[in-house]
Amino acid sequence: MLFSEYFNIMRRDDDDWFDPIMHKDTKLFIDPFLIFKFENEFDEFIDSHKFMMDFFNSVFVLIAETGGNDKSPGYGKAIRLLSFHEVNEICLGYSPIRRGAGTGKGSAVLMASNIWNCIVNGIVRIEHLEELGIFGVGIGRDKISDITANLLKDKLVKYTQSKCVEYKIPMEKVRLKNGCLDMQFLRWENTVEELPINPFKGKGVLLVPNKFLRELQEINKDDFWLSVRENEELRNDLNYEVDKNLDKAQIAKIALKYPYLVREYINEVESREGKAYNLEADNKLIYKWYEKASEIVRNNPIDRIDVNNEDDFVFFINNLASIFKHYVEEQSGYKLLWDNDYKKNKSEEAVQLLFLGIVEHYCNAFDIDVSKEVNQGRGPVDFKFSSGYRRKVLLEAKLANNTKFWNGIEKQLPKYLSVESSKHGIFMVLIFRKNDFEKVKGIQNVISEVNKNNDLNIEAVVINALPKKPSASNL
Repeated sequence: MLFSEYFNIMRRDDDDWFDPIMHKDTKLFIDPFLIFKFENEFDEFIDSHKFMMDFFNSVFVLIAETGGNDKSPGYGKAIRLLSFHEVNEICLGYSPIRRGAGTGKGSAVLMASNIWNCIVNGIVRIEHLEELGIFGVGIGRDKISDITANLLKDKLVKYTQSKCVEYKIPMEKVRLKNGCLDMQFLRWENTVEELPINPFKGKGVLLVPNKFLRELQEINKDDFWLSVRENEELRNDLNYEVDKNLDKAQIAKIALKYPYLVREYINEVESREGKAYNLEADNKLIYKWYEKASEIVRNNPIDRIDVNNEDDFVFFINNLASIFKHYVEEQSGYKLLWDNDYKKNKSEEAVQLLFLGIVEHYCNAFDIDVSKEVNQGRGPVDFKFSSGYRRKVLLEAKLANNTKFWNGIEKQLPKYLSVESSKHGIFMVLIFRKNDFEKVKGIQNVISEVNKNNDLNIEAVVINALPKKPSASNL
């Protein structure tokens, strides 16, 4: 459910805040570079970039003074300062089941080690937070976003409160972990703040300006390395090192060895305009899947039926897959799964998000639980439908051009069903290219064999998502 939907807000065209989907994190991230570019447009965020850099450069000094002695009090204090946690209040990033390098002390120890490596290599301060992701390992986009949200939490609180006052949104007192940073004594302090409440998480909500959000931060390791490889002079100077197919750890080593390359790269990036993710176009269906799914459900109501036994339950879930197939093939739903000129189809994840948004509405109405990417101990199954302890259906949704397509049918789904002690599964495959038809031609025979050998009841749902030509009556 959207924040605006829950609080019955009619958004205006000039609203600058991200309207979060409160029950599921949106895979966007706060970009410190966009804060650097646009902080002066928001009263609450003026001098945010300087504050963040003052913090990290103070930590650099703290660690430098210890001489790298990780047993010293100063190093321990640095660890405590670097113990950033996931900020669930912003409803951004990866879902809880897909944690990255982690939060808290373990990640702080890694970050402190990265900072010490910088110091050893003569790098005693940074000008952008994202440089830590270039010089070190284990600091990806989710971590950088969470670090930024932690450091600017008091500013996010004020920004959120201003919008709540403007729209008369009710607020309650909630406890915020690491709510503010005492720069004088270099320590985190918990606070109690008035914030709107997210009913799905039982936490407060922190709103973020749209202008601060991207899929990937502008300053990042891959972009840095691309700029190095595209520079002919550098290719000649570094030769062997540039020509190698390097992983992120090797790129970090070269960045530490040649810090001037990072400085030149940062200077180049600072000259860029700075562009946030286009939420209106949402070309990757990262965000609008919820809005589109809600619209689809409103236009495709289903009759109330009683789901009293296993057969009824399995029939209901199979019917949900059929509704999605009908929408894509017969109601122009395929248009949502392609870019504007039908040259590139959306990702498997985008397809799964749209499907989830649709089936969630129906399942909620019938008191059926649906979970995405449930870890079965042997990897995550795409969807798990359940009602009570015994009634379970697992569903895998794949694109026909997925290289693991057949493995999903023959191995993954049967294993997941075995772990769940269920016999019922659905294998949904979407076709985006004409030659995919040949690929899936034998799918029914394969599934029949899998069912026979494993005593299972797996159904195949093949969905034709190819663009449709207009009918003659529309020409």
